[in-house]
Amino acid sequence: MIRFIILNILFISVTWAEHNASVEEENWADSYHRFFTHKLHTFSYHLDEKLSSYDYLFETNATRINHKHGTPESESEPQINDWFSSFFKDDIFDEVYTKSYALWKNTLKYDYKAKKFKPYTSFKASLALPKTRNRVNLYIENEDEEEKRRRSGYRDMTEGSIGLRYTLPVKNHIHSFASVGIHSYDNPYLLTHFWLPYDIGRWRNRVSQSFKYSNEYHFEEETNFYFDRFTDDDAMFRIHLGRNTKQEIDGMGYYSTLSYNKTTKFNKGYQIGVSTWGQTQPENEIIKYSLYGVYKQNIYRKWLYYEVEPRVEWEKQYDFDANYILYVSIEIFFGFE
Repeated sequence: MIRFIILNILFISVTWAEHNASVEEENWADSYHRFFTHKLHTFSYHLDEKLSSYDYLFETNATRINHKHGTPESESEPQINDWFSSFFKDDIFDEVYTKSYALWKNTLKYDYKAKKFKPYTSFKASLALPKTRNRVNLYIENEDEEEKRRRSGYRDMTEGSIGLRYTLPVKNHIHSFASVGIHSYDNPYLLTHFWLPYDIGRWRNRVSQSFKYSNEYHFEEETNFYFDRFTDDDAMFRIHLGRNTKQEIDGMGYYSTLSYNKTTKFNKGYQIGVSTWGQTQPENEIIKYSLYGVYKQNIYRKWLYYEVEPRVEWEKQYDFDANYILYVSIEIFFGFE
């Protein structure tokens, strides 16, 4: 709660500062943002220096997509829909954004059924290490339970963890990385992730597969399919299909969403979508439906955003009675765009 209040004071102060300062002037908010961004990259630099001394680990060139210096191999691949993922920070953001960053997001949730407000905070960071030829990233992810529930627990393989990610060479346009990390002192894990971008006509698609072993769930895996169709330079439809299994849980979970994504200006965008969640055990059934809209806008420089997301949810545990939920978020991005 204290963090939420602090961040909202910062938001009000920055908005006031923007109103009272010209675009060229730098105020205290810019100074603090520059300071923390500098600290982020200084830490990344020293870690980079240390790890790059192990030359035998990094014998080949970087194979992750580099937006400024693409290799011939990456340039020949189908275009990845970087802009939408980078703007909305979606679940493939770490596959397309290769530079160091930290993301601090504060959200206020209103639940109509519960008749209450609940604030929560999420933090995520990835430090790219160029001297290891961009093969190694240090990542930190601390996601609140409410944010996890917002996604109904789906795609939570690195939630609440810290670790190292090692990017493997691209083979036949298949990208991959291996990660080692910990969720807690007694819950380490190993993770491998593969993804393949490809085109079919005017559709830009990708398929991904992850495998993970941890103390808590032992073996688990998930598969995701993304089918993107651009209707204009700044608009696209996305079909997302996913499934996952865990050794400690019977059956399979599955997920689907259809969304329309639109950027109205360079610093504004919205999504409209419908999602379903299901399971195969103890019965093969749909357990949740959701209708949602997201509006996001960059409101100051290139690092302060706000986001509003109204949702209507129908869950089996509540006899599919409609519940109305509103999320209002403030997002601070430390890094290089």
